[in-house]
Amino acid sequence: MSALEARMGMTRRRIWVVGAGGGGIGTAVSAELARAGADVVAIDRDRSALDATLHAGQGAAGTIEPFVVNAGDRAEMESFAEAEQRADRVPDGLVNIVGGMGRDQFAAITDTQDEIFEAVLDLNLRVSWLSSQTFAKTLFAASRGGSIVQLASIAALQAMPFGATYAMAKAALISLSRTQAIEWGPRGIRVNTIAAGTIRTPRSVSANDERDRRVIPLGRRGHVEDIAGTALFLLSDLAAFVTGQVIAVDGGASIKPSYLGDDALPVFVEDEALRERLFGSTKLHGGTSSAPPASAEGPDAADPITKDDKT
Repeated sequence: MSALEARMGMTRRRIWVVGAGGGGIGTAVSAELARAGADVVAIDRDRSALDATLHAGQGAAGTIEPFVVNAGDRAEMESFAEAEQRADRVPDGLVNIVGGMGRDQFAAITDTQDEIFEAVLDLNLRVSWLSSQTFAKTLFAASRGGSIVQLASIAALQAMPFGATYAMAKAALISLSRTQAIEWGPRGIRVNTIAAGTIRTPRSVSANDERDRRVIPLGRRGHVEDIAGTALFLLSDLAAFVTGQVIAVDGGASIKPSYLGDDALPVFVEDEALRERLFGSTKLHGGTSSAPPASAEGPDAADPITKDDKT
């Protein structure tokens, strides 16, 4: 074991990953944790969706064990947790991946039907509520501490026209996570949130590298490994004094003001002499950003509204 692995302390830790299937973010998170030595409990309501996750974890220092559970059903989650307790398997961490919004659910606020409103909130908030609650109760019963990582979106930090229900649900998830951090901190449970930007997953529907360079400060969309690495950090002992925080993993997209042009100057600056003095003939975004290797699951750019992995 390397010094870094010892410092992270992930070896043999039991981590529940809710929404682990599908070959996207959940798969990447599960594989990353297993490589760090954790024993991953891969939870998804679709057994076939877990095949890619099991394949991704082959040869890892830790293990990945599949469990078919509908995390949006309280009875199923509680039955799963009870079975774990009977087997004396106490979890150390939880990652909630479940979320997203389908194209047919996009609508103006005045046109959003109640069934769409409820479905989006169920997927993006209720699942995290139930799994977090079940996880915390399990730890309370065992008098153990642990760590929770929730997957939200930068949509929670901004306005999202035609996607108000999604942004609202993710904003509520951030608020819930912060409250959990306060309530459960004295019991040794840390809770943090990842606010993801647009991430390349197998469910991607389009790719436009030039557009990405214009709108994202780092010049590219994210890869599933970017989310996985952040989740690993937050679960590990490297983040032992971190709780109640929101980490945006978005290439800087959430901090870029809408009034900046391609050269990072306000579009209102029309003084060409000033632009020439600052940039000469070189534009700020003229090159490409460094990027990690494309995911083995595919290099396509994710649609921002379907970046999450649904269970």
